[in-house]
Amino acid sequence: MIQRFLFVLSCFIISIVSNAQGWNPVGARSNSLSGASVTLTDVWAVHQNPGAVAQVKTFSAGIYYDTRFLTKELQNQSIAIALPLKKGVIMTGAQLFGYEQYRHTRAGLGYALQLSEKFSAGVQGNLQYLRLGNNYGSSINATAEAGFLATFSEKWDLGFSITNIGRQRISDLEDRFNSVMRLGISYSPSIKVKVIGEIQKDVIYPITFRGAIEYLPIKQVALRLGAQTGPANFSFGFGYVSKSILLDFGSKYHQQLGWSPHIGFTYLLAKNEK
Repeated sequence: MIQRFLFVLSCFIISIVSNAQGWNPVGARSNSLSGASVTLTDVWAVHQNPGAVAQVKTFSAGIYYDTRFLTKELQNQSIAIALPLKKGVIMTGAQLFGYEQYRHTRAGLGYALQLSEKFSAGVQGNLQYLRLGNNYGSSINATAEAGFLATFSEKWDLGFSITNIGRQRISDLEDRFNSVMRLGISYSPSIKVKVIGEIQKDVIYPITFRGAIEYLPIKQVALRLGAQTGPANFSFGFGYVSKSILLDFGSKYHQQLGWSPHIGFTYLLAKNEK
């Protein structure tokens, strides 16, 4: 009886965190900015905006971990890889969320292309595997996502992404993977400062607004702050760069549920290593 209660409670908390199944924000830099990341052009764009991956110029790979509200049942782990070709960038990534009684796995493969000097676009296909414990069953489905990035100048970028384009169902029931549309703009008044604003709309949930700022006091260190509505929370984080290694960490804070710390590690292949 207690196990059944804990299972139902966990699913309830997950519904609050995720709003639906299929996509969860990942990447330490992104979550330190409260998810305002649709215009960011690092390897974690694999999970944020396929179109922005076209800006990745060298082989990049990263791993990420967070624990929602310091609860082991709400762990989120992911990887992201981007491989630039002579024309375009191949991307792949995977995400694992939950625990033995509730497990959601998402793995994808995509391609991004620089269509012009100021515009890039990308698409990605995903396999989504959802498993519930105690013989509640499992499902596996395919979904698709796409996005673009427009660079107006050295200071202004506009990004857009959409997940689960076809509104794929989880099963024969009405439950569907979440379809999320994100539109964001970033402004860099100097090489040390980036200000980001973003709007997110899940098809069946109210609009979420996000705002964030990233500041580099020195070339190797980044300081980040972010906030969002629906649900209201704020975030902060730090980044450190050492040659081809990037280390990012921080936390989100929800007024009712508490802290959600996160950490990420990214490797960039230096040009002289090719």
